[in-house]
Amino acid sequence: MTRLPLDITLGDPGYGNRYALNMAKYLRYAEVRGFLGRSRQPTADERDTNRLAYLVGCPNWHTGATMYFRSALPVECPHVQKLNIYGCPNSPTLCDEPVLGIASVWVNVPPDPSSGLGSCRLQQAFALELAHTAVLSAAERFSFDVAPFLAAKKQVEENDYALRYQIGKTRKSPNRKFAASVWCHFDTQYRSELLVTSSDGSLRCRYQFATGDERSIGQLRWHGNEQVHVPLAALPGDAYWACSLDETFSFRFPKSEGGSAHHLYQHATMLLDGPWVMPDSQRGMQLLESAANAGYKHAIRRLQHMKQNHAVNPSGGSGES
Repeated sequence: MTRLPLDITLGDPGYGNRYALNMAKYLRYAEVRGFLGRSRQPTADERDTNRLAYLVGCPNWHTGATMYFRSALPVECPHVQKLNIYGCPNSPTLCDEPVLGIASVWVNVPPDPSSGLGSCRLQQAFALELAHTAVLSAAERFSFDVAPFLAAKKQVEENDYALRYQIGKTRKSPNRKFAASVWCHFDTQYRSELLVTSSDGSLRCRYQFATGDERSIGQLRWHGNEQVHVPLAALPGDAYWACSLDETFSFRFPKSEGGSAHHLYQHATMLLDGPWVMPDSQRGMQLLESAANAGYKHAIRRLQHMKQNHAVNPSGGSGES
């Protein structure tokens, strides 16, 4: 079976290609879920709490494993379709019996490795080793080929944990003169860009427009022959990026254009905090002030808090003259 390289296309969120996912008897998914003892299955809150307590300082610590699985899966396996992987201090590495095609793999890890994991790259490497150890154990238990995982691990390490893949499909403009595609890049954080090429394959324009991945970015669409709209899928509603061939782009949130104080505040926080959108502090402050002027309490409190912080520390120093 042909393996997927690190530079791959995602037609849908998930791992691997659609053809392989439609075939039966495949291990399709795997995920490092957290760090706990084996006495019982952890709740979602416990997984998040222990995940943060064990590896702190890098919100993307898990991506070493994510890249690894994205490249290696799916693989043929008649016994299990998904692996849930847990780091388990003071316990042997072992696999539980699968339930409905899902198996848990418990990997022995040091009780407190945080002193040796002081950077995001070290944490990514730790998660990759954890995932690979789990896969080797599961392969022995469930009899699937480890060659794709060995190759994937080598690729991730040789690429220094950098990853590039396409989100959704390439779309041509109505006049067929241009083609647009969205690509996600990852090293220690996600960044997404829109590429527009001419019919001869030459690059017309490139925009780095977002800080999300395929979970937050929808399928692009052309708006006439001169503009591309990319929807923000992470947010219910009709938010989108508008990217023009004259090399201008903007983030649009039509709900805030109606003057709703709640939506003005929501738009402002996206631009100020940048959970998915490239930060724009000037525009974000304008929207925040508009929401506050409309009487929205969250906006008023945030503005007051920002002004208090500025009064204490106006130039990044002590603030005392």
